[in-house]
Amino acid sequence: MKKLLVGTALATALLFSAQANATDFNPGDPEFQVFGDITNGTVSATIGNAGIAAGVFTDRFIFTLDQNGTGSGSVATSASIFQSVTDLDLTSVSINGIFATRIADPMGLSEFYSLVGVPIIFGVENIITVSGVSRGNGSYGGNLTFEPGAIPEASTWAMMIIGFGMTGAAMRYRRRRSVVKYAL
Repeated sequence: MKKLLVGTALATALLFSAQANATDFNPGDPEFQVFGDITNGTVSATIGNAGIAAGVFTDRFIFTLDQNGTGSGSVATSASIFQSVTDLDLTSVSINGIFATRIADPMGLSEFYSLVGVPIIFGVENIITVSGVSRGNGSYGGNLTFEPGAIPEASTWAMMIIGFGMTGAAMRYRRRRSVVKYAL
């Protein structure tokens, strides 16, 4: 029994030591270029990674914006020869935990992931996660867009609620003053 426990512990340690190669990128890194006015307008960006070593990998693109809005994007990879050193298989792409839709060609040489209309929240870390398996010199690339104002800010919601409350109070006050009299 003791040998079984030691063997299981050793196997578990080896499994966790061989976890995915994880890399974080921030705007301004060569792998994460941002274009446009981050504080007042639309933003577009390119993401990608090239020369990915053989094995399982996870890349995270981490960013914050100064306003709420909606984001969309796509990530793609392709290879000339199936199962060659440059062939890379993407296993998932997500933005803030929302997974993109996968389209792959039947030959297994290219993959395309797409996601539209994802809420991007200001002031918090938004994370794009790209995971896959590289055969030694894989690469992928993607394009992203951001449109501001699609999600109302907290102050906007507060003003709307106060406005509805005041409208309701005015209607109630007006109804109390109306007295209906009938002629006999």
